[in-house]
Amino acid sequence: MVIIPATTDQMGVLPGHAPTIAELKPEILSVHEGNDVTKYFLSSGFAFIHANSNADIIDVEAVSVDRIDPSLVQKGLAEFTHKLSSASTFFFAHKVQLQLTWRKLRQIGVDVRSVLNSGLSGYPLSPSLSYND
Repeated sequence: MVIIPATTDQMGVLPGHAPTIAELKPEILSVHEGNDVTKYFLSSGFAFIHANSNADIIDVEAVSVDRIDPSLVQKGLAEFTHKLSSASTFFFAHKVQLQLTWRKLRQIGVDVRSVLNSGLSGYPLSPSLSYND
């Protein structure tokens, strides 16, 4: 079984799964083979599940969680959380769009590191991420 981090929700894929195309969100993909579970952090992309139960994962970047340093993830999470909480608000119309862009980038930094932290520590993964703020 493969658990795919689709933007709509986590999607478990077993033999006989209906053909599907799903957009991927930054989160952990899990490959289950018997008692072995291999996890990868995916940055974004698409999953194509074919009628023959094969799945193609087209991703911008995939990294085995075994190669990720949990202490660096936690440090980055603390840094981006601080940056997000200390983001100032501009009141001038020409600066509003720039401020919103910086806020979204900081939110992405927090979300990605939260997902990595959850995946590395074995805690349940985060709910769907939203960048519409």
